[in-house]
Amino acid sequence: TLGKNEVMLAGNLIAICSSGIIHFVYSMMFPQDFDFETLDSNIKLVEEEDTSGLTAEDKDPETLAKAYKWITTRGWILTIILVIIWPVLSIPAGKFTKDYFAFWVLLSVAWGFGAAIAVTFLPIIESLDDIGAIFGNCFGSKSSDDAYVEKAEDKFDEA
Repeated sequence: TLGKNEVMLAGNLIAICSSGIIHFVYSMMFPQDFDFETLDSNIKLVEEEDTSGLTAEDKDPETLAKAYKWITTRGWILTIILVIIWPVLSIPAGKFTKDYFAFWVLLSVAWGFGAAIAVTFLPIIESLDDIGAIFGNCFGSKSSDDAYVEKAEDKFDEA
C-alpha cells in the first residue's frame, strides 16, 4: 500500500513543504538581516588583470541592472506563454484525438531539439575565435593573439 501514487505524493509533499515551513519559521524567529552591499564590496576577481574578455561596460552596475530587467521580463513572458497560454489553447480541442496528440508530441520534440541545438552550438559559435587561436597554436601557426599566449606562458613560468 505504501507504493501507491497517492501515498508517495503525500509523503513527498509533506517532506518538501515541511522543510520549507521549518526554514521560514526559523528564519522569522532568528533573522540574520544580512547586508548584501558588504558582500558585493568584498567580492574580488581572482585575477584582476585577466577579465576574460569583459569590458568596463560589461561590469557596470547600470548595465547589469538593465540586463537583469531584460532577462527577467522575457523569462516571465515565456513562462506565462508556456504555463498558461499554451495549455489554454488546447482547451477548445476537448478530448485529444490521436492526430491532435501527435501534433503536440511533435511540437514538444521539435522544441526539445531546438533547445538542445541552441545550447550546444551557440556557445561554440560565440567562442570560434578562441577555438581557432587554440588550434592555430597547437598546429604551429602564429595568430594575432600571440601576446595573450605569451602572457599566459609567463604566468606558468612564475609558478
